Amino acid sequence: MTAVGDFADLSPAQFVKAVVSGSIYPYTEHRIPKHRGGLRTLHAPTPRLSQIQRGILARLEHLPARFQPHPAAFAYRSGRSVVDCASVHLRAHTVIRLDIADFFGSIRERHVHAALKDAWSHPTDHEYRIGLVDDEHGRPEIGLLRTGRTLRTFTTVRLVTVSPPEPTRTWTNRGTGHRSVRLEATGQSFSVPRPDLVHRHTREGFLPQGAPTSGYLSNLVMRDVDAVVTHVAESLGLRYTRYSDDMYFSSRRLVRGESVDRLVADVKKALQPLGMRLNTKKTRVARPGARRSVLSVLVDGPTPRLTREYKRRITKHVRGAASFGIEEHRRHQGFMDLADLDAHVTGLLSFAHMVEPGWAEGQLADWKRLREIRLGRAEPMTLQHGLDLPWAAEAEASQADLAKASIDDLVRGAQRYRSSSDYLEMLDFVGRFKRYAPFNAMVVHIQKPGARYVLSSSEWESTYRRVLKPGAQPLLIFQPRGPYMLVYDVGDTEALPGALPLPKAITAPVSVIARVSEKELADVWHHTRMNLAPLGIRLTLVDHGASACGRTYRSRSGGFVDRPGSRPGDRQEKYPTLFEIEVNRNLPPLDRYATLAHELGHLFCGHLGPGPEDAWPDRLSHRPAEDHARNEVEAESIAYMVLKRLDPTVRMGDYITGHLGPGRQVPETVALNLTFKAAGLIIDMGKRRISASRLRKPKK
Repeated sequence: MTAVGDFADLSPAQFVKAVVSGSIYPYTEHRIPKHRGGLRTLHAPTPRLSQIQRGILARLEHLPARFQPHPAAFAYRSGRSVVDCASVHLRAHTVIRLDIADFFGSIRERHVHAALKDAWSHPTDHEYRIGLVDDEHGRPEIGLLRTGRTLRTFTTVRLVTVSPPEPTRTWTNRGTGHRSVRLEATGQSFSVPRPDLVHRHTREGFLPQGAPTSGYLSNLVMRDVDAVVTHVAESLGLRYTRYSDDMYFSSRRLVRGESVDRLVADVKKALQPLGMRLNTKKTRVARPGARRSVLSVLVDGPTPRLTREYKRRITKHVRGAASFGIEEHRRHQGFMDLADLDAHVTGLLSFAHMVEPGWAEGQLADWKRLREIRLGRAEPMTLQHGLDLPWAAEAEASQADLAKASIDDLVRGAQRYRSSSDYLEMLDFVGRFKRYAPFNAMVVHIQKPGARYVLSSSEWESTYRRVLKPGAQPLLIFQPRGPYMLVYDVGDTEALPGALPLPKAITAPVSVIARVSEKELADVWHHTRMNLAPLGIRLTLVDHGASACGRTYRSRSGGFVDRPGSRPGDRQEKYPTLFEIEVNRNLPPLDRYATLAHELGHLFCGHLGPGPEDAWPDRLSHRPAEDHARNEVEAESIAYMVLKRLDPTVRMGDYITGHLGPGRQVPETVALNLTFKAAGLIIDMGKRRISASRLRKPKK
């Protein structure tokens, strides 16, 4: 962060002249983490400059209608909201989202000057100059005074843009090279003899993200782009809105792939005059079956609706405070104090009230009552606008949470797998139970250890003409595209007349032996390696002796790890390097892959700390010696299950059992749920290219 003073020793005229000439830097830089990784730099103007910018903004908002932003622009405008933007797209069959990369940083001085040169010089009754005004306490401060002449366009542009004083890795020269300009003082306003020369020092400024004027000016700069894109959208039968850097298109009918390709190409062409580009990694096309939302508001129906995920963010706090007391809930959620928690919840409810006021009012009423209860532990209570807590969820809550809670409780209670023989038996079962992910295979084994092959009742009947026996035991597992599903083992079914004999894969799964081929192993290695980049993992093959396998550690060098684009001609994807994995290149191919799976197991179980965007938890131990056995059992269990899917003949060896505790017990701290989910993710990584968003939020 770069801090500056407010330059109180300068008079108003000297301050403005210094800002315009670039001899001072009246901004404070704040670097905050982005939601999807990396840092965002905000430039906050000093109070003195911010006062001037607010005066400029007030005048901008009163310009004639023909100089106002395009109707498709919804952000940074009074009287327009997120819900207004989303409402344009109601009853959408298809929603397309395009994202403009580096939006504010791409809008330079020349673009702002071009947008203002006619509007700012337009003769109106409200013309201004820089001077001293009285603040609300009667103290003089710098501001805009109504006068008979306008504030010059160039001066205005220099007051609302930022150009950091020295070249850095973050803020490079934005394109103008060395320029010079002579400023002439005329009272307290300044004229520029050569307005085509932008500034005196080395770099052209851009809109600061953090200044009060930047949002509205971005809309003015984008006015012509919005007009062109609106015409393109209408020619394709689409509705168009823009909210800052997010461009949304929708149709009440199917939008074919060729129309989407044409739209993207035309939008890129419209952005070219401003030197802007699309962030192709954030392009989204949502059709029925996917979540059709605009700015996190569902638009697939006749009215705007909150997503289930957003409602859960609110009800988590309401239900938690009702169940355990607001103070206990505050500590559990990690908020500094009750005021911090209250501000967070009421902020969530404010947005919810815009979208679904009826639902939000009920939750707000419950929250207001709970805020007054400062007990450390409260008895479960019944909410006025919900169901009995803590076990009943509100009507809108997804059944996925209930299923997950049930399964997690089941996994945590599986104490029978603490003995070495039972634990190794379960690993072996999961490794050869190929139809479902390792986590689901574990869940099946916990509920019914003797299970051989499970399917839903409808699949048994349609595929094998088998129906459930009376008293068949249902087994609960996660569904690939839904919350959960019930399945039944083959032993709980019986054949209908005319049913074919069951295949050998069902009747005798252990006898299915097929060693992995060199090509299959090479493909798995390639796909896994390509999927490491979005997680910030760099893999290096090193020359070590045969007894050395590999190691994993946090990157100390920084830099980036690359991944080729998903299609020929796409740009390489670049991600900050967070972790380093070294694997001995002198190992046989299968052992090399086993080592990689083992090291990934350490990462995905959180042994080295949290992953990007909390893709995996932080379980970095402050007692490394005590938790070494736990870490090695978890990592090697993952490697074994992964290899078992490739080669059913693989054998465990004594590596895991060598780390078991007294009496051959699995350490109590081994997290079965994390272990099996990590194995499932590594198996998926070896099958195909996975999007960065899915890798950073792996399937539950």
